[in-house]
Amino acid sequence: MKISTSYKYLVLFLLLSIFTFSLSGCYNSQNIDRLAYIVAIGLDIGENNKLRISFQISIPNSSSGESGSSQSSESVVNAIECSSIDSGINLLNSYLSKEVNLSHCKVIVFSEKFAYGGISESLYTLMNDIQIRPDCNIVVSRCDAEYFLKNSEPLLEKLSAKYYEIAPSSSEYTAYTQSVTLSKFFSNYNDSCTECYAILGGVNSKSTHDTASNISGEEKDADNKANETLIDSKPNIENMGLAVFNGDKLAGELSGIETMCHQIVSNYLDTCNITIPSPFENNKNVSLRLRLKNKTKNKVYLVDNSPYITTKVNLEARILSMDENSDYLESENIKLLEEYANSYLESKIYEYLYKTSKTLNSDIDGFGKYVIHNFLTWNDWKSYNWLENYKNSFFNVDVNISVKSGYLILES
Repeated sequence: MKISTSYKYLVLFLLLSIFTFSLSGCYNSQNIDRLAYIVAIGLDIGENNKLRISFQISIPNSSSGESGSSQSSESVVNAIECSSIDSGINLLNSYLSKEVNLSHCKVIVFSEKFAYGGISESLYTLMNDIQIRPDCNIVVSRCDAEYFLKNSEPLLEKLSAKYYEIAPSSSEYTAYTQSVTLSKFFSNYNDSCTECYAILGGVNSKSTHDTASNISGEEKDADNKANETLIDSKPNIENMGLAVFNGDKLAGELSGIETMCHQIVSNYLDTCNITIPSPFENNKNVSLRLRLKNKTKNKVYLVDNSPYITTKVNLEARILSMDENSDYLESENIKLLEEYANSYLESKIYEYLYKTSKTLNSDIDGFGKYVIHNFLTWNDWKSYNWLENYKNSFFNVDVNISVKSGYLILES
């Protein structure tokens, strides 16, 4: 069968057309060069309007092409007084030469003043935005959110977005804070068995060190909160502790050691260091490296309609601090250290639990899930109102720490 010349030309034309359109660039309103990427959002109470919203915008580094890196090393913070988050974004769009894009937002910061007034409206707005990823972190700042963002200067990272993304990971080896994502916060907010909480943030500077000066002894480090740690550095943000909510309103704060107790009770603990007074010598301390030996076992009983909560903790500890006079290899000394560590941590967990129940009335450990099965119907559970009754709880804590000697000086 013979193919006509005109048919061959038609096929060739179609193929050339396909290749031409496939290789041509696409330039529209969503082109990457026309987008302004937001890496952080801060929410404060406005002076002349309902809301003051701050946007930290990533600025592409002009020298990145020369170094072979596509990462940005600079950012700028713009603050806008507005009536809502969406109107603030519209106002920023009218000001910038590029369209605002929230798909790279890594952290949302609420100031304490704003959080005390309730954040439900902002929370639902953020969750409803298809550009904001559910894995961005939620921070409550002890200072204004705008000031927090303006003092965010990555020390070991070139990119602000990367810095915000990895900073909460310190919880994996300090337990002084915990990574809290937007999806987790929103889920806890809508859960009848638990309350929500967020990362506690602040700006560390010489002026804030005085707030920690009244803390003494072995508790000086762990009992600090964000912006209280005695780190000699230029002003920069830090995350230490948790912000605890009752409903959509901020109820209070947890220090580093209280956050550690929360992670132990809630089975979030990976590893951490704890410093306790030495049972062998006065005015000396012993540092231990802790990890969960077994999962913490929590049980909840209703006694005269009040929650009775038992917590059984099993930990393994390694001794970190030693000197030439230390004799931790003797079994008697190990046993004495175990007993002292058990008593010390038990007291800290008791203090933490009674603070969440009596002072904050906020079940951030999710004890409600251990008692919900006692109710026959959903209406019975709702009528009991666990989150309100948590303030009537009383506790029994049992801590068992198995102490081993140091990593290099092995036990005999």
